[in-house]
Amino acid sequence: MTGWVDGTAPLLQERLGALAPLAFVESCLRGVGQVMFMNNPITGLLVLVAAWIHDPWLGFGGTVGVAVSTLVAIVMGFDAGAVRAGLFGFNGVLCGLALATFLAPPWDGVSTVWIVVVSAGSSLAMAGLAALFSIWGVPPFTLAFNISVLLFLVTGLNVARGNLGELVSPASPTVAGPSVSTVLRESADTAGSTDAVAVLNAVFRGIAQLFFVNSILGGVIILVAIAVCSRIAALFAVLGSAVGMLVGMALGADGVAIYNGLWGFNSYDACLAIAGVFYVLTWRSAVLGLACAAYTALLFGAIGAFLGPWGLPAMTLPFCFGVLTFVMLRDAAPRRFTWVPPGEITTPEEHLRRAGEAVRS
Repeated sequence: MTGWVDGTAPLLQERLGALAPLAFVESCLRGVGQVMFMNNPITGLLVLVAAWIHDPWLGFGGTVGVAVSTLVAIVMGFDAGAVRAGLFGFNGVLCGLALATFLAPPWDGVSTVWIVVVSAGSSLAMAGLAALFSIWGVPPFTLAFNISVLLFLVTGLNVARGNLGELVSPASPTVAGPSVSTVLRESADTAGSTDAVAVLNAVFRGIAQLFFVNSILGGVIILVAIAVCSRIAALFAVLGSAVGMLVGMALGADGVAIYNGLWGFNSYDACLAIAGVFYVLTWRSAVLGLACAAYTALLFGAIGAFLGPWGLPAMTLPFCFGVLTFVMLRDAAPRRFTWVPPGEITTPEEHLRRAGEAVRS
């Protein structure tokens, strides 16, 4: 199955490239996977399956978002290779998933229109930000998604047709809720299991929460989706989510938020980005990835505290700022880490293979 399913599935892309409708679908699915730097349509398909299983409205929002953002990129004539790799779809799918989460009521015509408009705008924002960030030789990650959705949510708080639900509403700052140990103990008692099982539940929810899916089943499906493309990335996804959870526990953050994976999703995406995607995997880059996961969790706490009084979510801003900080270390310690330019990114396994060939030659 090498070349058809795992890695970046180049043989599948080659076979579908001759059929425009199938190529479009494949580009959309790759866009979903690119949220985690996994350029694989099977990965994207499994992620959408997890969203649809969790909530059909959520799955619908994500599907519309990635389709619209990819179509806009095609119509605008953006780089065809980038479109095929899903680089104009990952912001759109996040926009669709976010608005499906924050808009109310579901299956409403106005809400669907907002999903289309904001997802389309994310492709334009991505193109502009990519041109700007090319000056520094780094991608803009999910900044287009964060800017597009946050601008909409801020506006939605002040207009009649914003359709915002109860999850987005101004509130006074509050102290943290129950400790995580209390939450985990109560959940373990309810499920008749142990604290260890409850901790695993929190870790897997963290993996799922990147796509606004709050379920352990969703986390398992998404972890399998990552592993289809890269087993190394799947390992660091688990480690990164665990680090985010542990940082939240160490800070004494709200146990409910930790248990539901909100401290894990930014950290795991940041961890796998550094440990194998933007740096060739070594013991140094592995440690750096775990450090980035911890740093990103601290950013989540800070950004969440800043936006909380306005009722706004931190979304993936901590991930963006955390990864941008750590990728810039390429210039600070060039002899310690082997940098992978954005245009040459495939999978951590492929990066290791290339590095090995370079050493032998």
